[in-house]
Amino acid sequence: MKKLIILLVLASLAGCAGLEHQQTFQQSSPTKYPATTNVMVFEYRNVDIHNIYDLLFSDFLIIGKSGFTGSYEDPKASVEFAKSIGTDVFVTTSQFKGSRTSFVPMSTPTSETSYISGYNGGSPFYGTTNSYGTTTTMIPVNYDRYEQNGLYLKNVNHVPPLWEKKSSDFKETSSSPMSGTWYNENYDLKMYKSGAHMVAFFSSTPKGKEKGQLDDIKMLFNPETGAGIYMMADRTPQPAQIKINKFGNLQVDIASQNETYSFARR
Repeated sequence: MKKLIILLVLASLAGCAGLEHQQTFQQSSPTKYPATTNVMVFEYRNVDIHNIYDLLFSDFLIIGKSGFTGSYEDPKASVEFAKSIGTDVFVTTSQFKGSRTSFVPMSTPTSETSYISGYNGGSPFYGTTNSYGTTTTMIPVNYDRYEQNGLYLKNVNHVPPLWEKKSSDFKETSSSPMSGTWYNENYDLKMYKSGAHMVAFFSSTPKGKEKGQLDDIKMLFNPETGAGIYMMADRTPQPAQIKINKFGNLQVDIASQNETYSFARR
């Protein structure tokens, strides 16, 4: 019962509080834009939002920014707000900043019964009296704090974003030992060199949770440094370190997600 009361109190407080991404929004663009009907949301963890913008979204105009430190806030809760200001892409980052303890007042009803007795006209009498009130107890509640930032972006030049590009957008310019077909249990990738980068595209229809389609880009990276971009199953582009490991497999490390993927050569 005590846990239920605490949850109800916290839910009530959360319901009263506004969305921080909206409350801390500051416009950056010189003019406002009409509302949009669709916003893509990309969320990143433990990375600098400006580095993400420079790496993945620099073709987009920054309409505005938001930033705060507090309890975690799902960026999807601000989608309608992002639409209302003309956003095409809403990029957010979050970094864990430790835990804190707050004290929430919890009031509970109290009652007390008193027994009385005496004599009236020589005859004994008995009875009870009831008194009612409340008592307030301060309940400690632990919560995690996150530094969260947001960028509201507009594709003013109508540039095809990276996650929508196909192999026709990248001409093969030279041969490379890494070129060829790579695969895992869900799909095949065709990889070749285009300019200074290696690029890979789906060469078979993906299975499982993968939302990409045949000929969609899957990764792009510098073969000299290994620094690149990898499309997650939901098509979110993530900074990645990509290399051939000691077993001859193509290894993709996503530091911000603490995940590793690998592909064998066909």
